[in-house]
Amino acid sequence: MQWAKLVSELIQECKPERILDLKARKGYFSILAASFGAKVDAVDDANNAEYPDYLKDHPDITFYESKIEDFEFKNKYDFIIAKHIVMFYPKDYILNTFMTNIYEHLTRNWICFLTYHLPDSYAMTKEQWHIQYSLDDFKGLNGKFVVKDFGNYTNPVPGERLEEYHVGYVVLARQ
Repeated sequence: MQWAKLVSELIQECKPERILDLKARKGYFSILAASFGAKVDAVDDANNAEYPDYLKDHPDITFYESKIEDFEFKNKYDFIIAKHIVMFYPKDYILNTFMTNIYEHLTRNWICFLTYHLPDSYAMTKEQWHIQYSLDDFKGLNGKFVVKDFGNYTNPVPGERLEEYHVGYVVLARQ
């Protein structure tokens, strides 16, 4: 799981105290972050929630049942995880409203990890309603962020699905 290794390395490097896990799904990043001693706010939509009940009782994790666009930020975060979110929303919303919310709720000089599907990804070739993003979309972002790291990986774990998902990631630091 390349994405888990990437996030683990970022958490080890930055040692964040509070993390926001947007679109938490099965809670992999939530439990990963909590295992490093961080307090985690996890968010997922009730219609798609796969978040396990045992994680909802974890002393370092607070679960919020909410759509991403309706989530009301309650805290400032040292690290925000937005894995596989942006392709579901129009660029205007992501690059303006969503990233402005991220910026306003990141503590000074901390980071956001987000992913997007590359053009040759199964999701982009077979599911035409996904929105195409590239690294260039996230460079600068009105002078609020700087690209700290970026790259590509193939998802999922072999044996889980037959399709290949080619994913780009970007780590943005608040300026």
